Amino acid sequence: MIVALTGFMASGKTTFGRAAAERLGWAFVDLDELIAARHGTPAEIFAAGGEGRFREIESQMLDEALAAEHDTVLALGGGTILREENLHLLKEHATLIWLDTSFDIILREIENAERPVVKGLPTEGIRALYDARRPLYAAAADIIFPIESTDYEQVITDLSTLIQSL
Repeated sequence: MIVALTGFMASGKTTFGRAAAERLGWAFVDLDELIAARHGTPAEIFAAGGEGRFREIESQMLDEALAAEHDTVLALGGGTILREENLHLLKEHATLIWLDTSFDIILREIENAERPVVKGLPTEGIRALYDARRPLYAAAADIIFPIESTDYEQVITDLSTLIQSL
């Protein structure tokens, strides 16, 4: 079984996904890390070829990641679901969980990391992107997992329990 985690950038897909996979004894794959290992970091790809080139590579790597033959938690990039072909692959090969993380938590996390999609955007611009993507995540997700707390140990426990119940 493959469980794919979607959500806005800095929503905890990698942090919570890695921890949940470890607790369950499952494999963990971070799509952005897979891309970086083969093609360079997302920031480098954005700089060299733009978002379009990044999304092409992301789709190729997603197809590869979804070929896993063992229990896997897959952390997607924040924009992976924006491409229809990616959604089709995810619906066919995975259970898609949306980490519906509050904007306040995301904003704190974004301040501590370089994110090429929001680089140079003011808070209002990040909020607008967050608000625009929320309905897309909701429509794509098989399961919505709200995150309103910074008690990350509890979030990991709850996410692990959810995945194990599938």
